[in-house]
Amino acid sequence: MIKLILSDLDNTLAWAGEHVVTPHAREAIHAAQAAGVHFAPATGRAPSALPWMFDNDETCLTTVLADNGQLIYQDGKLVHEVTLDLGVLRRCARSLDGMDDAWLVVDYVDTGEQYAVRTPADYLEKHRVPYFFAVTGAVDEVPDRPVVKANVRVVGDFVRGREVRAVLKEACPEFDFVFPMQERPHIDILPAGWDKGVAGEWLARNLGLSNDEVCCFGDAENDLPLLTRFKNSVAVANATPVAAKAARWHIGRADQDAVADAIFDIARSTAAGEMLSFMRGEDAASASDKRSSR
Repeated sequence: MIKLILSDLDNTLAWAGEHVVTPHAREAIHAAQAAGVHFAPATGRAPSALPWMFDNDETCLTTVLADNGQLIYQDGKLVHEVTLDLGVLRRCARSLDGMDDAWLVVDYVDTGEQYAVRTPADYLEKHRVPYFFAVTGAVDEVPDRPVVKANVRVVGDFVRGREVRAVLKEACPEFDFVFPMQERPHIDILPAGWDKGVAGEWLARNLGLSNDEVCCFGDAENDLPLLTRFKNSVAVANATPVAAKAARWHIGRADQDAVADAIFDIARSTAAGEMLSFMRGEDAASASDKRSSR
């Protein structure tokens, strides 16, 4: 039986066009929790972004893997934190010197401040939408403050994003660099060896659960550690090809609330002691199709 659900948000539980979790999805989470199943968003987003995405429904946010698992919350409390090495971050910033289309951004999740490092003010304003919309301003160097969340904003396409990532990998092997979204080649920075999968396993152990009792949902590259670590892995139909290939199970699209329907399935199956429909090889997207036709 599934006892823990780990779900990515953008383009998985929430459609990227709206960035909000629907009432139907929140009802599904409540049903799972009532059946004794833990639910945790497993997202690259900072904790401050989650309340508005869930319409301030705090019951959905008691357990969270934020910042690609660098912040783990259980029962509403921060129980584990993994910070980024400031010296290596500064080396990341220096490795981007000479590029006019890639900039390091550090995000202070406790205060909501975001700073672009060595980015000209006029460039920041010119590209504020969609690349720097929440950035507070620019700084000349990575501040001497603990950092959990940082990424590189690439003003270009994914071909350029992969070129920038190759430079970062060579300069900073202490970090891992992943693309968290399908729309833009932003590059999330993680400590090497720490990711959503490792964090999900840490949380499962802390809850006294085995990996077999975990079901995870994802769509993009930063979800691969989830989709490859847990055998009960599920990709939405709009997932990237590499994420879809990594997942064991497949359901409908995020914009059809397919993950919400799957969570309802988990709630019913757990309460009844039955196997999940998509694990029986049935078309788990059918619930979305039936609901949309009503």
